[in-house]
Amino acid sequence: MPGLFAAIALFIKQLSLLVSYVKNNAFPQPLHEEDELKHLQLMAEGNQVSRNLLIEHNLRLVAHIVNTLCTQPDVNSLREGY
Repeated sequence: MPGLFAAIALFIKQLSLLVSYVKNNAFPQPLHEEDELKHLQLMAEGNQVSRNLLIEHNLRLVAHIVNTLCTQPDVNSLREGY
């Protein structure tokens, strides 16, 4: 059980770091629609560089969703084990 709490604490720490990146605009800008479509096609063909590029340029969206869905009381509940 202590391992679970340690994992949750690490997740929360990493999550707060991710949110701070968004607030400081440290993420790459989203790709233009044409570029995104091109890299989606390349990723579907197995291109790892395009896959990584898509992941990096969509981190802002992921962080926005996390920031929207995760409220402070919920984080405290996780720490307390509820």
